Amino acid sequence: MKSEVVKISGRFKKARIGVKNILSVIDMTLEDHPKELASLFPYDVFEGLDELVNRTVHGTKIERIRPQERHQLFHTFEIHTEEGEVLGYLNMIFLRKPIPCYYLVYVEVLLPFRGRGLGQKILQTFRELAEGQGVVGLLDNIIPPDEPTYDIYTKLGWRRIEELTGDPVVNGEGHYMVFIPSSVKVPDLRGKLIKLLFKVRKKRPVIDMHDNEAMVKRAITEFRSVYEALEHLFEIEISAGTSTPFMHFMFTKFVTKVLGFRRRIASLLGYTGGESLDQISISDQIKNLPIQPYSLWWAKEEKAEIWGEEEIVRHLPQGLKENPTLYIEDLPLYKRPYLSGWVERKGDGGPPRVKISDLLELGFDPTKLKEFRYGGVEYIFERTSPRSLSSVEQRKRFLEKIGEHGSRVRFHHGSVQTNPPLVILQDRGNVYILRRKVEGIHSEECLDQLRTSPHLKEMNREAGIDRVVVTMINEIKEWLWKVFDSSYDEEIEELTFFVPWDLQKDMPRLMVDDKGVSLHNVWIA
Repeated sequence: MKSEVVKISGRFKKARIGVKNILSVIDMTLEDHPKELASLFPYDVFEGLDELVNRTVHGTKIERIRPQERHQLFHTFEIHTEEGEVLGYLNMIFLRKPIPCYYLVYVEVLLPFRGRGLGQKILQTFRELAEGQGVVGLLDNIIPPDEPTYDIYTKLGWRRIEELTGDPVVNGEGHYMVFIPSSVKVPDLRGKLIKLLFKVRKKRPVIDMHDNEAMVKRAITEFRSVYEALEHLFEIEISAGTSTPFMHFMFTKFVTKVLGFRRRIASLLGYTGGESLDQISISDQIKNLPIQPYSLWWAKEEKAEIWGEEEIVRHLPQGLKENPTLYIEDLPLYKRPYLSGWVERKGDGGPPRVKISDLLELGFDPTKLKEFRYGGVEYIFERTSPRSLSSVEQRKRFLEKIGEHGSRVRFHHGSVQTNPPLVILQDRGNVYILRRKVEGIHSEECLDQLRTSPHLKEMNREAGIDRVVVTMINEIKEWLWKVFDSSYDEEIEELTFFVPWDLQKDMPRLMVDDKGVSLHNVWIA
């Protein structure tokens, strides 16, 4: 596989692909393999690429876009290459009262181009605008003060707003910074800044909604551009009607990224779906490719790593220990409600041959979860990214703490149980997590089934099962926030909940008594 990456360097030289798309494709290829390919960064395997990036950055210019231009909602600065590619941007909104001000909604430089002075360049351009127009700059800085990039703002004259208001209370939950040009002389500056903060807070939901819409539009443009780059890279195979595992891997990566983005934007504040991901047109030839969802990167001298509960590790099948990736990927898919209709439509009786078109139809990768029965016990293997290893280990420790505190607590007449990782395996750039299989499904899938499945909608309307599920999970979360301090807020938000479900009958498992409908338990993983 590593040789394929070296070969692709030659393809880049032949294909008409801009440097931004080259870097996007490379990052997509290597993102899950920091350990195996650390020696190749920054992109040294791609001859001359680092020099090309430096030349590209040197030739950039800032272009200003005003509202109504190109259907923009914000005043925007964009960092353009000589070829017109956008490497970064700054969105801002103008507020006339109580003091003329540009509120910086979002500032970003694309990841491969960070650390090369572009962030400072775009902020310097804003500084010149503010000084020229005699207006104040305001931003809510999410960068911690101990981060190196925080200094970009302070070196350009930005100050924590408390330095001017003298009142930390006005900062609230934000981390506001302000830039006051030397040309600005404002009577009662402190009072006007406090009023400005209240105005911004009041407008934030609407501002964030418009920013989300703009972000989705940009992301769709980026996805379309990367897809075209992949078509150029594999032009020979596409023209000949052939393909390689590496080609399957790259297009699978691309599609799973698109699907992951679609799931994330569903929860964005105010996002209505006005910008559809259907704008990313994928050809029938690519849709018909078999997926390659797991990594093939590996060195011959590298051995699989396995750790976890010693008793389970000791008794795992030898074939699994020797070659985890191929053993696990050959296991049957986890039979979940989301898959039932799709499996029926396949209808050939054998293991489904998953194609790119199947990912697009299902909206997720069904091969990430595999069923494993051994020693009379049913388990689930979950494939995840090596980059998530630290969070997996952290969650495992947190689940152990939850188990210690929650064994005797009742929530909406039910109990909470934990289902932590038992064994973790790392092999060929893939990570697999072994958990016990529970008689339940993910809470989001449960709610979706209750509200959309023809055989469940009426029952749910009459019994309010979805409300019972939501109420119990909310009670558990509230209890967790009370038991654990604020340092665990992120861990609590990332927990996944599983609701009792009869997988054979495709129905929720409920308790019904004179108090109504309830759940016997909920699992946390």
